[in-house]
Amino acid sequence: MNQIIATRIFALGICAIAVPCLSQATAHPATPAASTYAGCVQRSTADKSTLILSGESVCAKLNGNFSSDKLIGHEVDLKGVLTERTASTPASIQVDTVNSIGKSCSSTCSLRPPGTRGLGGEKPGKEGGTPGMAPKTPPQ
Repeated sequence: MNQIIATRIFALGICAIAVPCLSQATAHPATPAASTYAGCVQRSTADKSTLILSGESVCAKLNGNFSSDKLIGHEVDLKGVLTERTASTPASIQVDTVNSIGKSCSSTCSLRPPGTRGLGGEKPGKEGGTPGMAPKTPPQ
């Protein structure tokens, strides 16, 4: 009899702990909300199949289903989700809708991360020294 009561108390204790844990909502990553972006659309000089949106606050590769021929060389206003750039990938916008296509334009921006030289990814100034100054010790 004591064993049955002890088992029931144990089971109630487990339930008392498990139920609050199960009722807590698991954290799901927030789905990024679409925002509006405006700028000039041009082809990438490095890859002719890549379109780049150059705006005052954004420089990003465009992805999605849209008529690239209508957008190239024009100011556009679009709605989409921005993925921030990393050290190895450029910023990109997954285009949901193109709100408007405006006048012709020609501005472009570089998708490369700032501070890289393009060859080997070395940061400027890594070499040390001041440009135009002779080294303190002559090269051997």
